[in-house]
Amino acid sequence: MKKKIAQLVSVVGHPLLTIPLFVLVVMFSREDKWTAMLVSFLVIGCFFIPVTIRLFIKSRNGSYSNFDVSDRIQRKSLYAFAIPLLAVVAAVLYFTDQSRAICLNVVFALILLVASMAVNFFVKCSLHVSLNVFLAALAYDVNVNLAVGILLFTVLLIWSRITLGRHTVKEVVLGFLLGTLVSIVMLYFEESIL
Repeated sequence: MKKKIAQLVSVVGHPLLTIPLFVLVVMFSREDKWTAMLVSFLVIGCFFIPVTIRLFIKSRNGSYSNFDVSDRIQRKSLYAFAIPLLAVVAAVLYFTDQSRAICLNVVFALILLVASMAVNFFVKCSLHVSLNVFLAALAYDVNVNLAVGILLFTVLLIWSRITLGRHTVKEVVLGFLLGTLVSIVMLYFEESIL
């Protein structure tokens, strides 16, 4: 029963689900229709969908041991695929004159991925945890209670990742710290620049 609950928490808290859902809700509730469609298409259609398809194919054909790419060595190719995609999305957002806030958020997501890749040379940090901490920071500008809720859910997510054996305590703590550090710097820049 404990493993089933942990699996459900892990699926519900998967960044490939939580972040695109957040992007859709925020874009269509705060931006005009055309901006919301463009940004959603770029972030979800040009980043999250290709990454999801790649994870599905690679986990089905055995190149990845599982959809979460829990193996540190296998994760190198995930970063090699995802980072250039997100860099292109960030560039297109910038060159299509999207708001500074949107561009900054995507650039810091890119920084978080690059930092995770660098750390991966030594230890695999939890992307579930780091990206959901980052999501809480994004939510902070929308609704403080939502941000707190996401952080509290991230604690449950930490438990699930350890329970499922996908991460050690060290890996989830590192993911939490990395997500927190990038988020603090992003919020500082938002406060200074915007």
